[in-house]
Amino acid sequence: MVNERSFIMTNKDTQDTKERIRQAAVRVFSRQGFDRASVKSIAEEAGVAVGSIYNHFRDKDDLLISVFEEEFEQRMDFLEEMRGARLPVRDQVQRLLEDHFSRAREHKELAELLLYERFHRSGRLRERIVPLQRGIVERIAEILRAGIAEGWIRPCNPKVVAQALFDLVQTMTACWVLSDPSEADEIFALAPKELADLMWKGLRRSDDE
Repeated sequence: MVNERSFIMTNKDTQDTKERIRQAAVRVFSRQGFDRASVKSIAEEAGVAVGSIYNHFRDKDDLLISVFEEEFEQRMDFLEEMRGARLPVRDQVQRLLEDHFSRAREHKELAELLLYERFHRSGRLRERIVPLQRGIVERIAEILRAGIAEGWIRPCNPKVVAQALFDLVQTMTACWVLSDPSEADEIFALAPKELADLMWKGLRRSDDE
């Protein structure tokens, strides 16, 4: 019993340390840029020894990849929750948008990092991140396919529409990051409903179809 309890506590401590390092890396990468940031500066930000970082991550690239994977996994978990809730198509899209924009507002440094590194980094990061992005786009496409099958959405190419919605959201997020905070926050707050309405009006099946 003691050994099992010790194992549970040790595993929790390990996960807590790993998450603290990830969060510190986001702050350091956002301030200094990935290329200029050092493992030492990340360790200092996290309050751990440099060796502790290498206990969890192979190198700086591996740490950045882990940050991306954790974020995308949380988004996929949310999509799976919605799948189980069996909400109407329009509600699913709006909740998906609300989740994205609320995450971006709550973790602006991470949103900035995700946007910048996704478009400027290549190699291992791109190889690991592109499949995760495709997973989100495919899940959106599944929502649209269900809407077509149920007669709520007009015939269309779900994959094309899903990719367009994904890209539109990324563009709006980039504009928000670069814009004046007071103006951008107001737009961001309205974005989920407005985008869901825009998409729904364009995709809704009319009576004569």
